[in-house]
Amino acid sequence: MIPKQALKHLTTAVVLAAMFGSPSTMAAEEKETAEESTPFDAPAIEMPAPAPAVLGFVDARRSQSLNGKWNFIVDPMGVGQPGGFFGGWATDRVPVDEWQVLEYNYAGSRKISVPGDFNTQFEDLLFYRDGVWYQRWFDVEPKPGKRYHLWFGGSNYTTSVYLNGTPMAKQVGGYVPYSIDVTDALKSGGNDLVISVNNRLEKHSVPTPRTDWWPYGGLIRDVMLIETPSAHLVNAKVELADLSGRVEGVVATQGLRAGDTVTVSIAELDFSTEVTVGSDGQGQWTAMLKPELWSPENPKLYDVEFATADEQLSDRIGFRLIEARGTEIFLNGKRIRFKGISTHEEPIGRDGAAYSKADFEALFGEAKALGANFVRAAHYPYARHAAQVADELGLMLWEEVPIYWNIAWENPETLEIAKDQITRLVTRDWNRASVVIWSVANETPYSEPRMAFLEALINEVRSLDDTRLVSAALLGDVSRELKDAALYLAAYGAASDEVSKHERDIFKAMLDKAGDHAPAVGSGFELVIDDPLGELLDVVSYNEYFGWYYARFIAPQLGVSEKTVRKLMFKFMEHVVLSAAFDKPMHISEFGAGAKSGKRGEGPWTEEYQAEVYRAQSRMIMNSPQIQGMTPWILKDFRAMLRTLPGIQDYRNRKGLIDENGQRKQAFYVLRDFYEGSWANVE
Repeated sequence: MIPKQALKHLTTAVVLAAMFGSPSTMAAEEKETAEESTPFDAPAIEMPAPAPAVLGFVDARRSQSLNGKWNFIVDPMGVGQPGGFFGGWATDRVPVDEWQVLEYNYAGSRKISVPGDFNTQFEDLLFYRDGVWYQRWFDVEPKPGKRYHLWFGGSNYTTSVYLNGTPMAKQVGGYVPYSIDVTDALKSGGNDLVISVNNRLEKHSVPTPRTDWWPYGGLIRDVMLIETPSAHLVNAKVELADLSGRVEGVVATQGLRAGDTVTVSIAELDFSTEVTVGSDGQGQWTAMLKPELWSPENPKLYDVEFATADEQLSDRIGFRLIEARGTEIFLNGKRIRFKGISTHEEPIGRDGAAYSKADFEALFGEAKALGANFVRAAHYPYARHAAQVADELGLMLWEEVPIYWNIAWENPETLEIAKDQITRLVTRDWNRASVVIWSVANETPYSEPRMAFLEALINEVRSLDDTRLVSAALLGDVSRELKDAALYLAAYGAASDEVSKHERDIFKAMLDKAGDHAPAVGSGFELVIDDPLGELLDVVSYNEYFGWYYARFIAPQLGVSEKTVRKLMFKFMEHVVLSAAFDKPMHISEFGAGAKSGKRGEGPWTEEYQAEVYRAQSRMIMNSPQIQGMTPWILKDFRAMLRTLPGIQDYRNRKGLIDENGQRKQAFYVLRDFYEGSWANVE
């Protein structure tokens, strides 16, 4: 009789032998592999990347929406991969009787809505950061001579797509659109689509795991099956080259032969031209059109049509010229200020990722009500509807990729992910007149590897589109700034009757130690941004929080109360002058303070305190002539895992001018008055 323990080992050996070969005949390296593997491992599947070129004009093409209810399985152990032990591909199977074991069954799974993140659709998944599976069936009758593309508006973060049992493609990097040619895998009738999405972030990803926004996971944007002719237009770019009215364009095609033509026409301008395609599938054109120019006051858009022998597509495109000359910014030859606000891609009145045109109409509508002409779409690419709505409303737009804080600067794979994100963002929105700034980073500390990484990315942007300005939200030299600001605060503290004798003595001792370098009350404090990245940018942007975070760091260093520092800070801020060490426009990309909507009184987290920060910041900006724009942080309270304070934050960043339900705070009106008053005119 074989002992039970021996039987257990024998059973394992038989299973391993069946999967990996007989142990007695294995080579040494094969034995090592077998020992590291288990019978529950799924086979590795090599998957290509999606199509490198962004498929443009998706809203004008023949398409089938795949939005709606999908089957949904949460898979933190990663066992659902097709071909694995648990039978992850059994999408069309149900147990034939009570004797059949199916451990992976989509038919009995819960349902999820697409588009939409999974974190806010299910209460138990709010903090979930790992793998999930989506599955649905769709019917199609493929037509001869047509190509079929699965198109995704964006998914977070790593996505693998399988169609009818065939691995199709793997996209690494969230937020950006991608498409997959699935023509050869389609079946007439029912088609089985299975998608793995994992929103876990790693040290080498873009962004890294720690972000001050919610890492919403899943199929967060539209999913479509798009039909094109075999020979079709992939994308096209149309731009105003100069104020003489010269318009230039590029078409990119697939399947067309050298010598074939694409017709570009604008009926309202009585214009039509034939563009000849070269051997590379591309063609260029130039024309003198003198269109009516797009601006915030007059967001004029034209219907531009593109036609090949087999298809006709159209887009709504505006024409405008954005330039930086010295320290000033010009739109259509006229000097302009960016009267802006920052946002996140979250809708008003609903948790989760914004994904519809209505979401952005409501969000950007609040920006218009604020008196803004500019929106910073931080810190990652938004859905395509954002720029479309900005075009229609007359809001200039800053778009950004999620190079946030610190990333793996020396990892070549990380650079490739970043290049893919910026390429897909730029080529998706290069026909949007509203987009005037591409931003390549936010608050990245200085290092030589960081400089090399971002220079490569800036060069990539300029090679794709040299008609817009390039910027990055810079962090500055925070330690130096805090040290210098503390000495100036000491001058105010030493002369104040509102501080204790103990604190006044501390301030006086600081001034005595500074000797001849001690500042006086009311003397100007000039903060110069000299990050060498500024040399590579068109607009030098800077994030600063004089009225909020700085007091937290300065108070314990001086040995005085945070209350004292905050009160002195308001007096000190009136005399701060911000500038950059470069002959370029300066933009304040962030400032702000937290406030719980409805909380009144003195001190942080009240609406009164937030409003006073905005008043002090406005006076500071009026002192700083190099500043040509600002986007305070932020329009709306938003979800953030970093923000845990019970009863105040509750996992939300509370720096919004409106709360998550759209309730306006006092600071909303302070900023609106500034934009309509002191900053109403450029001069």
